[in-house]
Amino acid sequence: MWKFFRKFIKKIKGPWPETSTGARMNPRTSLICGGLALVVMGLAAARVTYSLYDIQIKNGDTYRQLAAKQQLLDTTIKATRGEIYDTSGITLASTSVVWTIWADPDNSKILYTTTGKDEEAARTLDTAMCAEVSRELTLRLLSGDGESLDAVDTSSEAYQTQYQKVYDALSKMDTKYQVLATKVNNAVKLSIESYVSQFNKAHKRATETSRKGNISVGSEKSFQRNYPYGAFAAAVLGFTDADGIGTYGLEKSYQSTLAGVDGRTITQRNAYGNAIADENATTFAAKDGSNLVLSLDVNVQEIVERYLNEAIAANTVENRGCAIVMNVKTGAILAMASKPDFDPNDPLDYSANLDYLNELVRAEPELYGIYKKDENGNELKDANGNRILDEEGDYSGYFRDIQWKNKAITELYYPGSVFKVITSAMGVDSGLANINTTFTCAGAYGVAKETYHCAGHKAHGTITLAEALRQSCNIYYIQLGQRVGSQTFYNYFDAFGFTSRTGVDLPSETGFMQYYKANQLGEVQLASSAFGQAMAITPLQMCTAVAAAVNGGYLVTPHVVDKITDANGNVIEEIGANVRRQVISESTSNVIRQIMEYEVGNGTGGGKYAYVSGYRIGGKSGTSEQLNMDRRADGDYKKVASFAAVLPADDPEIIVYVMLDDPNNARTDYSSLLAAPVVGNIISEIAPYLGIAADGEDRSQTVVTVPNLVGTEWSSAQVQLNIKGLRHQLAESTTSQAAAAVTYQYPHAGAKVAYGTTVYLYTDTYEGSHTDVPDVTGKSADFARQMLSAAGLNCVVEGNANGTVQAQSADPGSSVQRGTVVTITCG
Repeated sequence: MWKFFRKFIKKIKGPWPETSTGARMNPRTSLICGGLALVVMGLAAARVTYSLYDIQIKNGDTYRQLAAKQQLLDTTIKATRGEIYDTSGITLASTSVVWTIWADPDNSKILYTTTGKDEEAARTLDTAMCAEVSRELTLRLLSGDGESLDAVDTSSEAYQTQYQKVYDALSKMDTKYQVLATKVNNAVKLSIESYVSQFNKAHKRATETSRKGNISVGSEKSFQRNYPYGAFAAAVLGFTDADGIGTYGLEKSYQSTLAGVDGRTITQRNAYGNAIADENATTFAAKDGSNLVLSLDVNVQEIVERYLNEAIAANTVENRGCAIVMNVKTGAILAMASKPDFDPNDPLDYSANLDYLNELVRAEPELYGIYKKDENGNELKDANGNRILDEEGDYSGYFRDIQWKNKAITELYYPGSVFKVITSAMGVDSGLANINTTFTCAGAYGVAKETYHCAGHKAHGTITLAEALRQSCNIYYIQLGQRVGSQTFYNYFDAFGFTSRTGVDLPSETGFMQYYKANQLGEVQLASSAFGQAMAITPLQMCTAVAAAVNGGYLVTPHVVDKITDANGNVIEEIGANVRRQVISESTSNVIRQIMEYEVGNGTGGGKYAYVSGYRIGGKSGTSEQLNMDRRADGDYKKVASFAAVLPADDPEIIVYVMLDDPNNARTDYSSLLAAPVVGNIISEIAPYLGIAADGEDRSQTVVTVPNLVGTEWSSAQVQLNIKGLRHQLAESTTSQAAAAVTYQYPHAGAKVAYGTTVYLYTDTYEGSHTDVPDVTGKSADFARQMLSAAGLNCVVEGNANGTVQAQSADPGSSVQRGTVVTITCG
């Protein structure tokens, strides 16, 4: 280094320029300055070299990625969410393109004036211009189609609210993004774009009447999930959150299937961040979500929901109710309802059920209560030591959670006497009992320190298995359980699926069933378990177990999705029956079918109110006590009323199950009077619709006397008609028909009519309604019958049923009571 310096000094020797003072620089000083200059230059070169090394080699990948982010525009292409259809292809959930309309007030120069410059500049809102723009945008937003601006009521609350929202957003002059409206359809979006374009064109140059400027309004594409039937099968379908992600129901359990895969477009962009036309742009297409085709049938679901809603209202059911219709052989669920529920289009809104939910939460404080607390967080208690409910507490979270829950799979209950079907199967299949096995019921039975009774403290005497199920004798089943024994009882209990989830393709199925294992089944536990009062299970578990008891002994996995298809309808996956195991033998299953049919009988057994004339129906009721709940005001336990029916009883196809949690009917607690009628009404409509085989008995010549139904709650009135073999039709009403009594019927009470005649029921009139008689002469008997039925008339055929109509008893065009019997003569 020093050699280099010496050479450098020699080169620069010579006369030095004189300083301003005439003095020359000292050679030593000159040497030092030159050396320092070289050092600085060397350090600078080293720094530059290191920077180049750091950028290009050491962290080259990182900087290349940062450069790419600045130079490339990566745009997400949203995948369209798959749709959900019922078994016949009716859309239950769909996705539509909607738009978010936004404004950039900062760049909307026409809306304000500026005084001063740079940091001292001040903006003043042009209120007149802001009002004009707000008005035009609001009219288009509320028009529905972007064109019917004159039809918008500017005095309405909706207009005032939307106008104020737009005006307030545009007034925020220092912001760059303000949402004006969401979920706007394409027609409205195009109308707004056209208006903005024309406005900006008109104000491109200043005129005598207006100044130069523009408005900055844009749109963003998004997707909206639509549920066309509102609060229908809501607990099954679920809903999506604001980001389009499935949150409850099928939307959640099939999230990845429905959501699809988003795509991307990668292209260059300019300094302003906007895309540059680039033929080398890379696009990865989005893969739209697949569709779900359900086993759910909208017609069956509608019938189930209608009768479940009515039962909840008529019996003042405190803690909701649920119902299931399922194919016993495949596990395919045709209907599943929990009521009251919610509208998945607006799942956060519970206002429609507010009164019910308020009462429910206060009636079940041990489950939902928010109790008063002191400043230290300790719960306050009254003079009796009871916690005090906070009447002003925030219950909104509870309300939403309650109405979102699918009661059939998320909540436990004590099944009660419905479980006697399973205990019967245990005894028969183990060889320890048969259909004629007898035990004696003396009205009371002691086990250890407990004394058990039958309902109403009845003494049934010595009875067989079939009679015990029909009489729902607790004491018989305690003795049968004792004969089966703890270990065998538990083995069957486990085999029937009560110790694990059913595996249904819905989310949030609870796995916290409460039951005793074999080594925990002492004398009392076994006795209580034998008649269904010692284990807490889900309604769907009970359904699958009864299905296994009657379908030949096969435990199937219940499912709601039948198949998965792509956007073109091609089947990607088909969900068939999944048999988990055979629990009991076919011969045992045959016995269970027999005793369940005996329970319903021809409208004569304990389950007679589930009977529908013309069909072979087996069933079992269950009135259970909710031992895990606080007692009612009268000191008794809160109850659950449930009923399970299978049909046809000799070779079951479906199970119909209804559960009412804590009914407060002043007349009765018995499920045979509360839940069985609901099941019967459901069967009366879905059995003909599904084509369930009738019992084969010819009743065409049977004459039936119409009962007096006036004053009877309409669904109870229908039960009487079901048993007698008369059809029913509830006339629509302009008022609520919940728990309404019949005010008029036609045909009238006492009328002699043919078997199968339809009786029309009214709840808001004392005169009925009239209909015009169609002209059916010359038509075939079948077609004439259909024409008359469509007009609301009954039909009786006389003469040759294979011929054509020669005469009709009511003149064509005449006005008669709906339900009038028209006799047609064929030849």
